[in-house]
Amino acid sequence: MIVRSEACHVKQAHHGTTVPVAVSTSDERIHLVHAGDRPEPWITELAGRLGPVRPGEAVVLVGADLEGTDGAALCDLLAPALESCKRAHVRLLLLVMSTGAEDGANHQSAARLISERWGFDVLAASGAALVAPDGSLFSPDLPGEPGGWWHFAPGAVPRLVGSCLPVSGWEGILKGMAGQEVAGHVLEPVPAGLVVRPVGPLSGLARTLPRAVPPHRDGPQLIVVSSAVPAAVLAVVMAALPDSVRGTARLLALDARSVLRTAHRVADLMGAAVSVGLGMPVLANGALRDGASAGDATAELRTIDTRGMPSWRPFAQTVVCTPARGKSARRVRVTEWRVPAASMSGGTGPDELTLGRDWQAAVTPAGLWIGPRGGVPPLTAAARSVSPDRVAIDLSVDRGPDNSLLHGLDVLFGQLETEVRERAVVHVHGCPGTEGQERLRRITARHGFRLVPGDRRGAGHPATGSGPDAGGRPGRAGASETPEYAKLRTWLETV
Repeated sequence: MIVRSEACHVKQAHHGTTVPVAVSTSDERIHLVHAGDRPEPWITELAGRLGPVRPGEAVVLVGADLEGTDGAALCDLLAPALESCKRAHVRLLLLVMSTGAEDGANHQSAARLISERWGFDVLAASGAALVAPDGSLFSPDLPGEPGGWWHFAPGAVPRLVGSCLPVSGWEGILKGMAGQEVAGHVLEPVPAGLVVRPVGPLSGLARTLPRAVPPHRDGPQLIVVSSAVPAAVLAVVMAALPDSVRGTARLLALDARSVLRTAHRVADLMGAAVSVGLGMPVLANGALRDGASAGDATAELRTIDTRGMPSWRPFAQTVVCTPARGKSARRVRVTEWRVPAASMSGGTGPDELTLGRDWQAAVTPAGLWIGPRGGVPPLTAAARSVSPDRVAIDLSVDRGPDNSLLHGLDVLFGQLETEVRERAVVHVHGCPGTEGQERLRRITARHGFRLVPGDRRGAGHPATGSGPDAGGRPGRAGASETPEYAKLRTWLETV
């Protein structure tokens, strides 16, 4: 019997006016439960993610508010659709309905009743039922808010399958690492991958947020919940993963400000590239709409502030850090990104955005670089760390900005998202001159941006100096390296 306390129930809006609930068929063997005469577009969109249905299977997607409706009443409503499924020799029914697997105090769950009455195997969620863009399913299992997908079979005890459907190939491997300790740090499997944390108590955010992260389409996430976790511990954990899993893993951190520096050291220790997400995947607003029983598992990569609240969405979303080669300056390679504003057009790469006739832009970990065509971001811009409090707009100008650049900046600044505009800081590289600096000051003030004079060396040249994320030779010990870190690093170099 799957039951949760009243305090843990998925909260749904309860409106005074009752709208009749109906059942429609959106595709072959995909049945929608909705309010009114026809399903709303968002319900139809979720249904489209779940098709086409394989032979012998069917889907029931509940998008209506069923507050006060028990499992028996839902079965009566679905009876014609389920009878048609039985005639079509359906064996497995996917019930996409929040708390569809839960028994009430005085009644059985909808999933159990459907399984027993029609003889289907049923997959249903005990918590929120969310559909990802690729059609996979997610039901977060949070502290005090149980979730997960359960398998019901006629006459059998329900069995927990997991937080995600289908079950990924790497999930069993990571579960086998549960509870292992590495130099005072413990490993915990979560739906998205593996949490690495110091032994001991955790904050509420560190306990909850990693469990609410849906799986990434490409592979597991290695989630760091404390900036105190050393790079050597992460390198040991990654080295323990099979090649097939390690190659698709992505490093995430609650505190994104130090994640690039940590990733560079991990890359040095392993002698291999490390993929890094700049932020934490957070379920988008409206994941579970008011009154709905199924929702959207679309996640947005966002930085997290010191209060544990989601902040802005970085333009560079995933980057790759490679091992240092001699004394050359480090640069990261952007592999997943988004266009900052509609006015930016042009090439297909993150460094090929067009801003007017003679100017171009590139997304960076901290925000955006703008400079003359053919230039490259200076190292201070390319290596600047992402921050939840600031969006860095690095501007390279060797002489006074021309009218085309000023117009492009004016349009761009006006199109940026509010959350970006509120945090924008413009760093000037080069020598725009007194008049040019004044023109930049006026345009940034008009949009409420801060203006910071930056590096006065030539703009757009590939500087080779050192920075917070510039490194030396692979595996080289840093000045702050502890004896424990050095021991782990030495061990790693022998495996």
